[in-house]
Amino acid sequence: MDQREQSLQERVRQQIMELIHRMDFEYSTRLLSENQLAAKFQVSRSTIRAVLMELETEGKIIRRHGSGTYVNPPALDVETTIYPRVNMYDLIRKNGYEPSLKILSVRDGPAGERAQKLNLFPFDWITEIHSIYQADGHPCMYCIDCVDAKRFTDMDWKKHEDYPGSIYDFIRQSVGVDITWDIINIQAAHSGQIPALQECFSVPKGENKPVVRLEITNFDNRNQPSLLGNIYIDTDLIRLNIVRDLTKL
Repeated sequence: MDQREQSLQERVRQQIMELIHRMDFEYSTRLLSENQLAAKFQVSRSTIRAVLMELETEGKIIRRHGSGTYVNPPALDVETTIYPRVNMYDLIRKNGYEPSLKILSVRDGPAGERAQKLNLFPFDWITEIHSIYQADGHPCMYCIDCVDAKRFTDMDWKKHEDYPGSIYDFIRQSVGVDITWDIINIQAAHSGQIPALQECFSVPKGENKPVVRLEITNFDNRNQPSLLGNIYIDTDLIRLNIVRDLTKL
């Protein structure tokens, strides 16, 4: 998706959300049809469909085959859902903070046990980037990203520290690789598993802090694994929610 398409979708999303917030849910939660929304906001049905798919994934609307699209009022107050298009900057903003990124180190080394997830051999080299996401200047996520050192030889990861977009945009613009989908494995973890987490989250010596670990394998448009990320999240600052539509189970 190019920048113009993204900006259009963001504008239409805002308009649809404003329309939703003006609805009287005691009267009806049914939303206008795709054709009606397209005519109202003077955009194509494909743009409306893309926005509605995103809102459906977030749980804010429920689409019932043969009946229509309905607003899910309780989910409107849940701003920090985990869904495919959210990035870490957006997640921090949705929690009410101003995000920033600090890159701590960039180093090369053998892939080892991470080789399989990146479709490499254990003796192949990877570039490992350690960084901290901050919420209003307070560390809220410790991130370890790994990429094939041969494939991303021209990357200057230090530039990402001041980059206004996501890491996926940075990779696309720097080396022309499109990250199109990912697999997220969610695990419980604690700060004692990695010494750097103790310092990052200011954990007193001898104590451990529970954190949520997201292991994210990102794939490009050829379905090749391109980026392996491990993100350790301080849930005292960052809330994570999943809204599910159980009518389709």
